[in-house]
This record gives sequence, C-alpha cells and structure tokens, in this order.
Amino acid sequence: MKIDPNKFEFGVEKEYAIVYKEGDFISYLLASQQIVNKIKYMSDINENLEKKVDNLFSKGWEIHPEYSNALIEIASPPYTLDSFEEIIEGFQVFEEIVRYLLIDFKDKNPILKGEILLTDKFSSSTDTFINFKKEKVTDIKQIILTNEVVTFLGSKNLIPSSFKKTNDLNLLYAGFISTHITLHPKYCSRWDIKQEAEYFWSLLNLLFLSDYDIDDCTFYHKGKDEIQCTTTPRSELILWADRTSIFYEKRIKEIMEGDVQEKVDKYNHFLNEQHKGNRTYLAKIKHIEEWVLFEIRRFHSGISMNHIKEFLLNASKIGMYP
Repeated sequence: MKIDPNKFEFGVEKEYAIVYKEGDFISYLLASQQIVNKIKYMSDINENLEKKVDNLFSKGWEIHPEYSNALIEIASPPYTLDSFEEIIEGFQVFEEIVRYLLIDFKDKNPILKGEILLTDKFSSSTDTFINFKKEKVTDIKQIILTNEVVTFLGSKNLIPSSFKKTNDLNLLYAGFISTHITLHPKYCSRWDIKQEAEYFWSLLNLLFLSDYDIDDCTFYHKGKDEIQCTTTPRSELILWADRTSIFYEKRIKEIMEGDVQEKVDKYNHFLNEQHKGNRTYLAKIKHIEEWVLFEIRRFHSGISMNHIKEFLLNASKIGMYP
C-alpha cells in the first residue's frame, strides 16, 4: 500500500456471512476457506468472472476468510472520493463471483437442499454452524481460523437477553460481521502528534453525531423470517462487550472542548490501550510507512454505500492546521 500524503484517501473492508437456510432452520455454513481458495486459484469460475476478478486483484483488491470459516472479508485498495463508484462495482463483482460459487457448491452437495446465502445484513443471528455434510459443528476450534482469544469486557451478570440462551459467546462472535473504513487524511506539512490527536477526536465526534453507525440497515433472522429491528444482536453485543466505546461516546464533548495537550494525552491513552490488546469495535490506529491511518470499525456490514459516502464526505472536510 502506497500512501499519497497530498490526497484524502480511504479503503473499505466489508465482511459477509455464508448462511444456510432450510425451512425454519438457519445456520452458518463453514465454507469461506473453500470459496476463497477457488477465487484465488480461479477454479470452477467462468471466463467472464475470471477476467473481472483478475482485474480487481491487479488493482490491489483482496479477499480472504475473516476469523471464522463462515465469514468472508473483501477489502479495497485506497480510493479517492471521485472514484467512489469503482468501490461499489468492486464489491458487486466479488459478491457475484461468491454467489456463483455457492450455487456450484450446492449443485455438488445435494444433501444441502436448502438455500445458501451470502449476506451482510446481520451479525450473530444464530450460534449454529454446519459443514458440507450438514453436520452441526460445536467445537470452536473447528470453526475459527486463528488462535485469537476473544475477550469480552461486559459483566457476565449483565449479559444481554439475546445471548442468555447461548452457552458459548465465542460462537456468537464467530458470526459477527462489520464494515471497516480506513481513512488516510490529506496530511498537512506540520503533521505531528497534535494533528493526529485533533483529527482522531474530530473523526470520532463525527461518528457519534451520525445516525448511521451501529444500527443502520440491521437485520436478524428468526426461523424463516427476516426481521428489521432497532435493537439487534450485534448492537447489543457491542454495547455489552465494548465498554470503552461507551466511555468515549459519553466523553467526546469534553474531549473536543479540551486543550491541545489534553487531546494528545487522551489520544496517547487510547494508543496505549490498543497496544495492550484492549482494542474496541469503535476504531483502530494503524501506521503505514511514516503515516498514521484511522480505521473506523463501528459500522454494521449492512450499512448502505450511500451512508458510507456521506460519512467520508464529512470526514474529508475535517479541517487541519496548515
């Protein structure tokens, strides 16, 4: 990745779940690794789709399993606002090719008589996982693809009602999807820790003022019905598990009104917590070359691209010192 300090750029990472539905039964299908392998090696893909995805790979697009073998993440390279339509087209191409391969998988696995979906419209709708033989898989080590241990910060005495029937919260997290937006500001000539802190808190303030952060376009499934709701399992999981996000949302006005040194001190505290592994669903700070990048992680994966564009337009207007 090459950062251009003279441009406002951004990349979008969008996560999807592979879901199997048959009558009232709904489950995640453990198929992401197989899907991604076929795309990377251009296996069982028609020539037209192969050319489209090969073109995206040449531009820096990526696709890979995300945390569990039921989730897929598609990541764009850096773009500018005047080429936003290219991002939309890129995601559409990958969605098309994944759905094409899912149909192929279904044809080759007649035991899967139901519907296989690629969806971005919910998180943690079920804690059930199946393999291609339609066998339930309950061992978390057979579901996740990393050695990462998920730490939930919420009190076990205050687990949200949506999760109280679940024996293992890690199974819910294994179906958790989001959209991440990584921003590369137009860096000023005097960019330093003061500018970093100012930009970061201004960006979070913009997020908290928005109406499209964690509850936009959210759905969950109940049996065969898809239900749109104001309080989703995903939102409840964030509010329960990520106490630091709530802290910053409540304190953002105070931070914005603080002096330069106070903003820097609180920014350094955020960085230290991230370094210790206490990351939040809210944001993450990255460093590429000598530049700092800001990843906003709070968006639901079903958020509309129009809302993403609106957020980016507002983020591009955040003023920096000359």
